[in-house]
Amino acid sequence: MASLGQTNNYKQGYSSQTVATQQTRKAETEAAFLLPYIKKTDFILDVGCGPGTITIGFVKYASEGRTIGIDISTDVLSRAKAAADEAGIAKEGPGSLIFEEGNILEGINYPDNTFDIVFCAHTFGYMPPPDMPLKALTEMRRVLKPGGILATRDTVDQHFYPRSVDLDRLWVGNFRRAVLKGNLETDLSPPFMPALFRRAGFDADGGKVVIGTGSTVFSGADTRQWLAKRAESQLQPGDPLHRSWREAGITEDEIQETLLASKKWAETEDAWFAALQCNMLAWK
Repeated sequence: MASLGQTNNYKQGYSSQTVATQQTRKAETEAAFLLPYIKKTDFILDVGCGPGTITIGFVKYASEGRTIGIDISTDVLSRAKAAADEAGIAKEGPGSLIFEEGNILEGINYPDNTFDIVFCAHTFGYMPPPDMPLKALTEMRRVLKPGGILATRDTVDQHFYPRSVDLDRLWVGNFRRAVLKGNLETDLSPPFMPALFRRAGFDADGGKVVIGTGSTVFSGADTRQWLAKRAESQLQPGDPLHRSWREAGITEDEIQETLLASKKWAETEDAWFAALQCNMLAWK
């Protein structure tokens, strides 16, 4: 989830179904490529932390350090704070965790060279390059200590199988149209991340930027039904996602076609969905 402030390009909004999906994300799944590099004394910043499930997971790895999660949404931050309280995590001292309202594109209230690690997941996929993601990356690099690590994870491709249900066009394609506000001549950031890291000041040619991949797979009847119900909820009038689709010129007929295809996919035996992620590690 993105902290994008006045230049907010985050189209899913914070409906209960959207947040429920985000709450399934854990440090062990979304940040597995980063975890081996975390030291127990590290000071970690999670940008666009959403409901905080990944952020909370970092605490046990930085058990003698500090972890901070920032997001633009006060409502979703309240959920993150409640989850941290329920987990019994301290707000001060070694192994502490706090959540704060913050906007990476407008600058965050931390001095240069503050954090050992900055993490940002599922945010750059909502940023058309180059200006918006470059500004975010530059600010993240600013608050990193020399030798610190910036880690990002974003989806670069998605496919629904079987292809005959046409959700690659109806869901993936329309989602992209909404993020780009109908301007399909541009693209989103993740495929350009290596070049953007270089432009933000990271030494990509000196071995200090590493590109990796990950994947997410959804399968099984219960999981398909859950995804279809999520789509149905998000594409109802009044939901931020529905509003963003309509603002991008997607008709109500296209939305209904998408929902019918989603239901058909959910009812298709052995249907599945796969997403490919780009995992970036960069050392300052």
